[in-house]
Amino acid sequence: MSIQLKRIGHVGILVSDFERSFTFYTEILGCKVTSRRQGADGSEAAFLRFDDTHHDFVIATAPEGVDVSEAKGQQERLIQQIAFEVENRDEFMRALAHLHTHGVKIDRGPLTHGIESDGGLHGSGSRSFYFRDPDGNRLEIFTDGMKVPNGEPFPRPEYAEAIEDFMRTQRGATVQGQP
Repeated sequence: MSIQLKRIGHVGILVSDFERSFTFYTEILGCKVTSRRQGADGSEAAFLRFDDTHHDFVIATAPEGVDVSEAKGQQERLIQQIAFEVENRDEFMRALAHLHTHGVKIDRGPLTHGIESDGGLHGSGSRSFYFRDPDGNRLEIFTDGMKVPNGEPFPRPEYAEAIEDFMRTQRGATVQGQP
């Protein structure tokens, strides 16, 4: 017997400069504020949402002496990335344009995870691009990820072998470590 998880309810991160991060997540990424609180010690926390859920994302002031700034390298970070889904390709392009016009550097992408861009058979098929928040955390905007019905293998057996052969013979790509 196992737990049947439904989804991640929210993600919370510590930030080095609360006001800078609050501005980034609300004004640049467009998160709505459910509540903003200040502790007796002056630390702050904000509960942010994307739609009508109470909160999807939380930011909070890092404790004194804890370095969560951009000075930390990617290999030293506790968070590998946080991915934000948008509704469709139009919203994906709108997000890319919006971030660009606000001076946010795109580190990687836009790209498609999958055979469409030599990403391999096991990719999700999602369109993605990656960028950093003010503390250097890697963020992703994505859309169009494949759905994998519960209990079904991925990739599906009825097309996996043919797609692997296609990748190997017509694209010259390596498939699952095979030349």
